[in-house]
Amino acid sequence: MSSSEAGRFVREVWGLQGVAYLVVGLRYYSRISTSGWQTLAWDDALMGLATLVYTAESVAGYFVVAYWRGLANNGMTDEQRAAVDPASEEWMLRVNGSKTHVIGLLLYTTLLWLLKGCWVVYYSRLTNGVQNMKRIIFWAAIIMPVTYVACLLVSFCKCIPFQNQWQIDPSPGNSCMPAISFVQTIFVMAMNTATDFYLMAIPLPMVWKSHLPWRNKATLMIMFSGGFIEMAFGILRCVSILTVGDVDPAQNGYWSVRESFVSFVLTNMPMVYPLFKGVIEKSRNLSTSNNKNSALSDSNGYRLGSYTAKLKQRPKSGSHPLSIPNRTKWGSDEHIVPGTADKSISDGDEAFVK
Repeated sequence: MSSSEAGRFVREVWGLQGVAYLVVGLRYYSRISTSGWQTLAWDDALMGLATLVYTAESVAGYFVVAYWRGLANNGMTDEQRAAVDPASEEWMLRVNGSKTHVIGLLLYTTLLWLLKGCWVVYYSRLTNGVQNMKRIIFWAAIIMPVTYVACLLVSFCKCIPFQNQWQIDPSPGNSCMPAISFVQTIFVMAMNTATDFYLMAIPLPMVWKSHLPWRNKATLMIMFSGGFIEMAFGILRCVSILTVGDVDPAQNGYWSVRESFVSFVLTNMPMVYPLFKGVIEKSRNLSTSNNKNSALSDSNGYRLGSYTAKLKQRPKSGSHPLSIPNRTKWGSDEHIVPGTADKSISDGDEAFVK
């Protein structure tokens, strides 16, 4: 790897890291400044842990490129392997590069599933009181740790003995080359994609069936469809590793860091969006009353907007199948999608995604 390529990657890694810190800082500022410390929940704790793991992953990616020059135990012929002196610098670089790849892959997997845990906790609040959603959340809480453990088992069992993952000579085989392992790359990508689909299937039907104004509905659909972007990066990572990874082992680190950044930012968006929404609305010099109704008032999530007046114009056809009572267990007038004629909605009530 050339020094210019290494320099570009290092700048990218720490640039993305800085943006990630800014985003998570805005998340906690939003939560604490508007609702106080007492409103912090398990997803906030998981996000703090995810920030530490993301930092460690970025450090691992930095070491792969800056210290080990993008080398690992792949991309060599049998003759080249036999010619490498165990006391040489190349041997040291390849062994340490392979070890760092192993660590980086474990951190990458751990980060993605910590972020999935944040979504599960968030959706458990979002759907509190919604009919037929408790079981879906329950299974999400089961599926996420099970798939994470499955990914770890693949990481540890695909190459036995484990230390063969940094073996140089003889060739340990593809499964023992952490930078380009087909088994691990494809399995983690498949589990990540499947679980992302499951998580998106929780809010999207609720938003689609809601009676919100189309602009609010479109905003929410886009926000909760971020998993498609994350899946795209995961697939690009997989394709890149399987096609050019043997020539450029550092591709694993490149795309792992990029996918992790995208997932990290998207997971924080529901908490950060109200800040930007409030700033934008205040900058429009709205009336005082409109500012009170539209500005940031609850950082538990994105405000869906007032629709009481429209609800009063609708015929009373019973509650929406995904309706929520007027008050949640959090003791506030926050709802997802009340029924078309839910009598618990009073004048001035507004819907929120917590």
